[in-house]
Amino acid sequence: AGSKNEIITPQGIPFATPSNREEKNIAFTSQWDNYPRSISIPLAGKATHAYLLMAGSTYHMQSQIINGEVIVGYTDGTNSMLDLKNPETWCPIDRDYYVDGYAFSLTIPRPMRLELKTGKFFPDFNLSKSSTDYGGKSIDGGASTILDIPLSPSKQLKSITVKTLSNEVVIGLMSVSLLR
Repeated sequence: AGSKNEIITPQGIPFATPSNREEKNIAFTSQWDNYPRSISIPLAGKATHAYLLMAGSTYHMQSQIINGEVIVGYTDGTNSMLDLKNPETWCPIDRDYYVDGYAFSLTIPRPMRLELKTGKFFPDFNLSKSSTDYGGKSIDGGASTILDIPLSPSKQLKSITVKTLSNEVVIGLMSVSLLR
């Protein structure tokens, strides 16, 4: 993250994150007992987009189903929501998915990912590295996923909630950037 404690995507989106590897920088949710099933963080003001830096786990048995959701609530009681669906908007930290266009296919473009060990961004994470497992390309040091939630720009923000819906999944929120 550098001395400024931030990472900036190629599109200019900044994410606050600590440079010190010993500092905690992620809030996890899960169906397991060691994490809460959901977390909520208060928000204020107005924004046109919420950009999320996220990392966690999911598995083949959770493929093509909604693993979790991110809900941005407004003060008027309405919300904007993003489903975390494996493999379209939710990918495991340790690998990229094998996508063959048949049994394993996508209906939307892959989200941008950040290789955590090197700080490199990849809009399409089809790396030319060899895989050590059948599920897809292994990612040395792991990778986070960058997601975009379009928001209602005229509405006052209240909160952002991350909720895990599937078993055997851990969902982590590392940073949120609001485009105002």
